[in-house]
Amino acid sequence: MSFWLLALRNLGRNRKRNLATGSAIAFGFAGILLLAGYSYRGTNYIRTYTVYVIHTGHLAIFAPNGFEQFPYKPAKFSLSKDAQDKVIAALATEPEVERFEKQIRGQGLVGNGCISFPFVAQGFDPAIDREMRLHPQVKEWMPSFQYLLSGSGLWDFPESMSPILLSKGLSLSLGKVKMHGDFPPSGALITVPDCANPREQAAKDANVQLLSGAWAGNVSAADGEVVGTFTTGVQETDSSSIMAPTSLLQKLFDTDHVTEIAVWLKHPEKIAEVRASLQAKLGNEAEILRWDEERLSPFYVGTVDFLHTLVLAGALVMSAIIALSVLNSATMTILERSQEIGMYRSMGFRRSQVRILYVQESLWLSILALGAGTALGLAAIRLINDAQILYHPPGVSGGLTLVLILPWVQTAWVALLILFLVCLATYFAVTNRLRPTPADLLGGTLR
Repeated sequence: MSFWLLALRNLGRNRKRNLATGSAIAFGFAGILLLAGYSYRGTNYIRTYTVYVIHTGHLAIFAPNGFEQFPYKPAKFSLSKDAQDKVIAALATEPEVERFEKQIRGQGLVGNGCISFPFVAQGFDPAIDREMRLHPQVKEWMPSFQYLLSGSGLWDFPESMSPILLSKGLSLSLGKVKMHGDFPPSGALITVPDCANPREQAAKDANVQLLSGAWAGNVSAADGEVVGTFTTGVQETDSSSIMAPTSLLQKLFDTDHVTEIAVWLKHPEKIAEVRASLQAKLGNEAEILRWDEERLSPFYVGTVDFLHTLVLAGALVMSAIIALSVLNSATMTILERSQEIGMYRSMGFRRSQVRILYVQESLWLSILALGAGTALGLAAIRLINDAQILYHPPGVSGGLTLVLILPWVQTAWVALLILFLVCLATYFAVTNRLRPTPADLLGGTLR
């Protein structure tokens, strides 16, 4: 305890140098906090978007080789009615399964009676979709994400009405600027469109026509009623996406098969155990993918890898700057106090005790500086979050609000790493000055 008190009192010496060193530690740590806050929030944002918003689930169950081969032979590499029943029976025996959903995917042409555009459609259960929008994870990590831009969700309409949602780009291309709810219930049905003014004509109703190749090989068509527009959050898909009930797309593709079954878990950390259990029950009759596998979620994996690399590189650079600053400061301090070290040695202090004393000085300085850096970083995070800064990451539709959220556990580990580097730098600096004899140190000839 006396050594700790002596080390603390010694900080009063060389105040300007200690202030400069402490400032380097404080500002460096504050910078690390900002990077960590950006990465942590970004990682959880994209995780929530992947698992809940776009209905990937924690696990996705496909037919054998269905993930790779489905786009080429959908009828063969999809889950048949019997296969769906087997999967659902297996899911019913898993206590960790919270909910599951049959999904179907496909593409085709969507038209307004005058012009048509290609679309990529995802079919899901409207009731599950509503649960996803209200999920606690979505509310926590994506509170400002505006999924529906106009109209209502699919859950507000009976599936017999064939409700669909158009992405905002596709809605503008088709001229469907008014939704089903914008028209009176007894509105007249337009049977012969006037294509001289296609956009004006399209705005008179909320009906569209879907055309696609049925999975059996023939051509199939179906009507859809536009009940809302949405954003996918990604520019790449915001001009060609449709969301619809699974039953409507099954009708369009003339099949009772589904592309996949998405599964959400009560405790996502148990995903490995649940996957292994389901695979053992289903054997080679199904292929089960985790949501965080690169081939299933390349956007998530690529973005998170970039964020982690950014934080790691920044943390390493700032930690190196802090360590070099401490090493330089400690070396200069010890050179100036060589005679003091000689006095300690002549009084009977062991080399290890002298090392401990100087390391404790650096520890005191680092702890105080880390406290100041934490306060500085939290203040900066508060200012940034309150400023509601809108930025536009590549490929993200509409931009994102810059929000920083600290991962406290990881931050504590970074602080411990900095303290370790500070101790290591001081240890090496003082060890070099302990090699001469006490007489040489007291004489001041080695300064």
